[in-house]
Amino acid sequence: MIKVRLILFVFIGMFVFSGCSEDTFENRHTVVPHEFKLKKDNVKAGYTAGFENIYLDTDMAISWTTSSSADWLSVSPSSGTGGANICVSWQENTAAADREATVTISEGQRQLTLTVSQGQKPAELVSTRSIVGNLVQNELDSVEFVFDRPVVALNVYSNSELYYIDAQAEKMDADGLCWRAPLKVSRLGDDIQLAVDYKSGSDWVEHKKGVTVPFYEKKFPITDETGWINYSTLSLDKQSIWIAVENWSDNLNRVVQVSLDDMTEMKSVKLPYAPTHLCMNPYNGLLYVMGNQNYFCVVDPAKGEIVKTVQIVETSPYAHPQYPTNYASEVAFTKDGFGILRLISDGSTGMDWRYIDSADDDKITLSGYDWVEHEFEHLYVNYDCSRIYASMYPNVYSTMEWVNRQHQKPVKVNIKANFNSDKYYAGGNLMDLQMSPFANKAFICTAPGSECVVGLEPVTYSEVLEVEARGSKCVWDEVMKERDYVYQVCTLDGYMELFDMTAGRGVFGTRHRFIGANEARNCHFLPATDQLVVSCLNGVWVFDAAAMKGTLSR
Repeated sequence: MIKVRLILFVFIGMFVFSGCSEDTFENRHTVVPHEFKLKKDNVKAGYTAGFENIYLDTDMAISWTTSSSADWLSVSPSSGTGGANICVSWQENTAAADREATVTISEGQRQLTLTVSQGQKPAELVSTRSIVGNLVQNELDSVEFVFDRPVVALNVYSNSELYYIDAQAEKMDADGLCWRAPLKVSRLGDDIQLAVDYKSGSDWVEHKKGVTVPFYEKKFPITDETGWINYSTLSLDKQSIWIAVENWSDNLNRVVQVSLDDMTEMKSVKLPYAPTHLCMNPYNGLLYVMGNQNYFCVVDPAKGEIVKTVQIVETSPYAHPQYPTNYASEVAFTKDGFGILRLISDGSTGMDWRYIDSADDDKITLSGYDWVEHEFEHLYVNYDCSRIYASMYPNVYSTMEWVNRQHQKPVKVNIKANFNSDKYYAGGNLMDLQMSPFANKAFICTAPGSECVVGLEPVTYSEVLEVEARGSKCVWDEVMKERDYVYQVCTLDGYMELFDMTAGRGVFGTRHRFIGANEARNCHFLPATDQLVVSCLNGVWVFDAAAMKGTLSR
C-alpha cells in the first residue's frame, strides 16, 4: 500500500513539473520580444545639407529595410541584419519655408519612424541698386535692397561725410523682400559704402553685411600713375570713346580707345606730345590729335596706329605781329572733308586759323583774313556735318560765324539780343557751346550763370536760366527729339542738371563727383542706350540718362 502511494505521488509530481516548464517557455517568447528600436526618433536639421548616424538597436537575427518619404531626405543602408548605424542625410533647403519628412525602418509587421525637421534658409541680400533722386522735386538719392526671402527689420549705416542715412530704411512691399534707404548728400560717380544689419523672418537672427553701391552704370578709371585725361570724343558709331591721356612722369602721352560696352581698353597709341584736342573726321573716319605743336598726328582707329604726321610750316602774314601762330590747337571737319584748323601762338593768346582739306590729302592753306577780322575761339560742327560754326574771341557769344566748302568766307550770325530774363550776364565768359543734333541750334552757357538755346536759322531764343555755369560741360539729349533737352555738368558747384530748354526751366538735378581733381572734360550722349557719358581728369563714367528723365514721372 505504501508502495502504491509512492508511485502515485511521483506520477503526480512529474505531471505538475511538466506543466510549469511548458508555461515558462511560452511566457519567455511573449513577454521578452526581440530588441527593435532607434536611439532617437527625431532630428532637427539646419537649412544646409548634412547627415546624422542613428543607431538601430536589435538582435543579430533580425532583418530590416529602410525607406524615405521625400526626395530631399535619403537613408542608407537600404537593408540589413542586426544592430547598425542608420545614416540619414538631407539636401540644402532652398525653399522659403520649413519642411519635414520621415524615415521608416521595417521588420516584418513592426515599423520604426524617424522624423527629420529642416528649417528654411535665412534671407540673403541678393542685389542692391542706386536710385538717383531729383533735387528739383526735393527727392533724395536712395539705395534699394532686395532679399530672396522676407526680412522683418533692416538698418543701414554709413560713416562717410559725403553721404549718410537720412532716415530709417522703408519696406517697399508687404513681404519685406524689397527695402529702400534714403541718402543725404550722395553724388553721381561715387561708390557708396554701407553697413547693413537685417533680421530674417525665418530665424529672427541678426545678420550683418557690408555693401558697395555704385552711383553710376560703368566706369573706366585713370590712375595718377597712368596720367590724366585732357579731352575725349566718341567714335563715329558711338560704340567706343577715344580719350587723350597726358603723362608727364613716364612720357607716356597717348590716345586710348575704350569700349562703351564693357569699359575695357581696346587700343592705345603712343604720341610724341601731350594730346589736348581730338576730332573724329566724318569724311575719312580718321582721328586727328592736336597737341599745341607745330605739327599734329592722324591716327587710324581701325589699325590703332599713327598713319600721318602733318607739319605746319607756313606762318600767316595776317597773324599777330608779335605772336606768330603755328601751333595746332583745334580742328573740325564737314562731311565732305572740308575743315578749319585753329592755331595758337606759343605762350600767348594769339590765334589764327587755316583751311584744311582732307579730300586733298589734308592740304593746309591760309585763310587770307587778318587775325582781328575773324577771331575764331572754338569750333563746332552742326547737326548734319554740313557747316563749321565758330564762337568769337574773347569768349563771348554775341556773334558766331560759319563756313563750309561752298561758303569759305565766314558768314556772320548776330545772336546778341535782349532776353526775357534780367538775369543774363551780358559779355560773360563762354563756358560751353553745343550744337543741336537735330537742327541749326546752339545751347550756350556763360559764366557766371546763364543758359539759352539759340536757333540760328532764323535767329530765335529760349528763356535764360540762372544757374552756376562756371566750369560747365554740356550735351544734348538725342532721344527727346520733340524738346530741347540738355544735360549740364558744372565743375564749380558739383551739380548735374537736365534742362528742358523748350520750356526754359530745369527739370532734373543731382550732385556729382566731377569737381576739383575730378574736373569734367567732356559730355557725350549715347542714343542707342539712352546713356550719358562724362569724361573727367581721372576716368570715364557712364550714367543712365533714362533714369534721370524717369524721375519726372515719379
